[in-house]
Amino acid sequence: MASVLKALKNIAFGSKPRRLHSHSASDNSASELELVSLPNVIPRQYPPLVLIHVILLSSALVLLPTTPIPNLPLPPPARGLDKPQHPFLAPITTRPVLTLAWACLGATLLIPWWAGSLRRWAHDGTLGPRTVEMRLAGDPRKQRDIWNAYIFTAYAALVLHAVIVLFGAPFFQYVPHTALLALLLSLYTIFPPAYVLGPPRLGLPLLSAPSSDAVVQNDLWVRIFAERDAKKPYERALLYPTYGGFLGAWVGVIPIGLDWDRPWQVTTIRAFYMEAGQLPYIAGISSHSSSWCIVGLHNWRPARTGHECAPIFC
Repeated sequence: MASVLKALKNIAFGSKPRRLHSHSASDNSASELELVSLPNVIPRQYPPLVLIHVILLSSALVLLPTTPIPNLPLPPPARGLDKPQHPFLAPITTRPVLTLAWACLGATLLIPWWAGSLRRWAHDGTLGPRTVEMRLAGDPRKQRDIWNAYIFTAYAALVLHAVIVLFGAPFFQYVPHTALLALLLSLYTIFPPAYVLGPPRLGLPLLSAPSSDAVVQNDLWVRIFAERDAKKPYERALLYPTYGGFLGAWVGVIPIGLDWDRPWQVTTIRAFYMEAGQLPYIAGISSHSSSWCIVGLHNWRPARTGHECAPIFC
């Protein structure tokens, strides 16, 4: 058990905890609380935010593709006639292009909201309610950053389309499937870091980012995503889902070669990419919060007075 907690501690924190001393605010005494804390701890609003994000993403994956569309009946099943699938799965498997389109629509609505929360965490250091001064001051860079994030996501979708073709997707066939898959992966894995950190400075047109900090910005992306050296909690909240999304899209092709003759094994396999790719993405988001909570509970130290406990969340 100790080795498991130690491994989770390394995953969640990336550094050893340090002991801090705090004073009790209830009796204004000089008794010190022995706290086990970390620099840049996770805000207490983060786990509920993760739960809401996971529920909304799962609902968009399951419910949006089953939305009935007038004057667009379902095509007859082409395989799996000996073992008909559940009627709930028919809209998802028989219309893969529409399924991916619904998934992209759900991601377009939900991912910017999630990325905006992470951006507040990175810039303000908290996910709590904004003060009146912060609301009045506004964020002059928000419009520019979200524009850059969308443009860079579009560039990344083109690159991912080429990568998917190199991994075996047909070049001339099923082009809408491949394009929508590339767009979906780009929304899930590229848009959040591009909005939170800013896109890397690659000299791409239509990006309004300054080039004076190109070296620093590019090194930041290399450190987090290439070297996997995420030092801050919000950086790990960007790293884990990115790797999870790509891993799921790659592993999702394994059942396609099996001779089960099921409807979701048709040649238009991009919909299954999407369905398999979201699960590791969600697991990557959840693991960052759950591993931190487990280790935080393990390190909960009682106060010297015996009546108070050190807080886990800031």
